Amino acid sequence: MNLAELIDPNPHHHELNPALWDGNHMRTEVRHQLLKIAKNFVEFLDVPKLKLKDVTLSGSSAGYNYSEFSDIDLHLIVNSDETFTPQKVQYNNTYDLKIKGIPVELYVQPAGQVHHSAGIFSVLDNKWINEPEHTEPTVDSKDIKSKARSYSGKINSAIRSGDLQQCKTAMDDLKRLRKAGLEANGEQSVENLAFKLLRARGSIDKLRKYIHKLESAELSLGEHNEN
Repeated sequence: MNLAELIDPNPHHHELNPALWDGNHMRTEVRHQLLKIAKNFVEFLDVPKLKLKDVTLSGSSAGYNYSEFSDIDLHLIVNSDETFTPQKVQYNNTYDLKIKGIPVELYVQPAGQVHHSAGIFSVLDNKWINEPEHTEPTVDSKDIKSKARSYSGKINSAIRSGDLQQCKTAMDDLKRLRKAGLEANGEQSVENLAFKLLRARGSIDKLRKYIHKLESAELSLGEHNEN
């Protein structure tokens, strides 16, 4: 069996990740380090009057569905409509940050933007904004794998095409379908779990890197084109 097939499509635990949590309380050393990372990120952004409202942790590391492939989604909540995506990408590519071996991914989230997550914890205020409920999984693993195969087909087709726009469209479609699933059924939606399964398998990153490769080629000028 392919190692990728051994990845649990819907991981579930009866306790929050003990590397980060003591019961439902964030470990003090973890919280302090996350705040230090957030401060460094703010300095990296170098945006006057950023108007930081909160620093939150969400995603699987704030719930019962974490796995060895989970990362720590650390969000800077700001009173702005700007997400500073280029700076965020540059920061995440520049720094290899981990807490207890778990990668940290930084985001900037406008305060008015809806964020779907079973658990959202305010690292700044050291309290839950939305405490996750422990419930047994209700989604069939076969449905997740079936949806993942469908998504994988879109990815492979886009990559085989060698067309930049088709690859970008495929990535946008995957994100849109995941967003629709989150809005309709939350983190336990088939669409979200299929997306996360492909991400754990490396398929999403493969498409992203191929897009970057095509963009680089499009922006480059070969010697045969020079006069």
